[in-house]
Amino acid sequence: MSAAARYRGVSLLALVGLFVSVYLLLYHMGFYGVLACGAGSCEAVQASKYAKFLGISVPAWGVAFYGAVFMLALVQQAGREETSLPGRLLALAALGGLGFSIYLTAIELFVLHAVCMWCVVSAILAVGIFLLVAPWRALGGRDKQVSA
Repeated sequence: MSAAARYRGVSLLALVGLFVSVYLLLYHMGFYGVLACGAGSCEAVQASKYAKFLGISVPAWGVAFYGAVFMLALVQQAGREETSLPGRLLALAALGGLGFSIYLTAIELFVLHAVCMWCVVSAILAVGIFLLVAPWRALGGRDKQVSA
């Protein structure tokens, strides 16, 4: 898969994540009385003390994360090197997003014993972004081949 195709995929996943995060943020701000969750315990998760991180609502963090990933992926679609500053920032964001999603999922499963389906969707999107960004390319560098 070409780099341009990967970054188009990242843009699409980030845009979906942005919509999910805005929806949850609007609920958190009181614009919706009941979450459309289907299965799961979205309201219990969103009402828990873990719905804020460093004093800021988790959905607001999601809006910031997915918005930044979307913008950086658009920049990368222009053909920049993965080791450029935007490429490295995108790689760091993908790592951070995956780590935060793992943390939040662990809180849901092992502390709250409740699962929010919207959070699961967000976690899946974060994994997809991580795999498409392939941060080991930008952060770890590639072995430089010595030509004889």
